Amino acid sequence: MRKFNYYTSGTASSLLLAILVILSELSKPFKTFLASIFTHHWIAKLVIVAVVFILVGFYYDQKKLFGKNIEDVAWYSTLVSLAVIFLFYIIHFVA
Repeated sequence: MRKFNYYTSGTASSLLLAILVILSELSKPFKTFLASIFTHHWIAKLVIVAVVFILVGFYYDQKKLFGKNIEDVAWYSTLVSLAVIFLFYIIHFVA
């Protein structure tokens, strides 16, 4: 059995969460679709991101991503995703 790679999982799931959050806020039909699959759109995002986290962690075991150390990529992708979500909601609130 392969060793679970938390860094690639974190990278993929953080970027996916940022995409899902912004897409669901910009597209009412997508948000409704997520809510129709599960009881609430946040629960749908949780399930999708958790499944991606587990699948990527088991099936992608490289030490480099885009020529960079996977640990650094994971930290940067998490911070960038957090900043993008935060800025999106600030802009969304102000506008």
